[in-house]
Amino acid sequence: MAASVAEQILAQVQAVLAGASTVAGTHVYRELDDALGEGVSHAINIKREDTDGEPSGDSGQIETVIWAVEHHASGTNPATLADALHMQAHAALWADATLATIGRGLRCTGTECETETKDRAMAKLTAHYRMKVFVRPGDLTRAIT
Repeated sequence: MAASVAEQILAQVQAVLAGASTVAGTHVYRELDDALGEGVSHAINIKREDTDGEPSGDSGQIETVIWAVEHHASGTNPATLADALHMQAHAALWADATLATIGRGLRCTGTECETETKDRAMAKLTAHYRMKVFVRPGDLTRAIT
């Protein structure tokens, strides 16, 4: 069974971030709900959010694919470290040619940052992203360019 365009985008986001030169290294996850291990100081977690479909003419639909990228960092000034990781990840996503062929209008629509110092100084900066993809209403697995 073919994957939806939303899943194709998220798979590409994970591939890009896993292969990018970020301080998270290979610590790139999808839908991780468990706490990160003590030995991990930087990590990225990708979470799918709602999608939205909007009719476009008689034979097309614009899917808006929305996801969050959580940037985890620990150490001195963890919020600053999480922000730096976000900038590395954002640059990698923006530069990826494959992602650009699946959809259009990649945007970071906002961020929020949470910090914790109970056990160790940690921060999680969540960046919200969206892309639009033109599809046929009967086939949500293929982007039409």
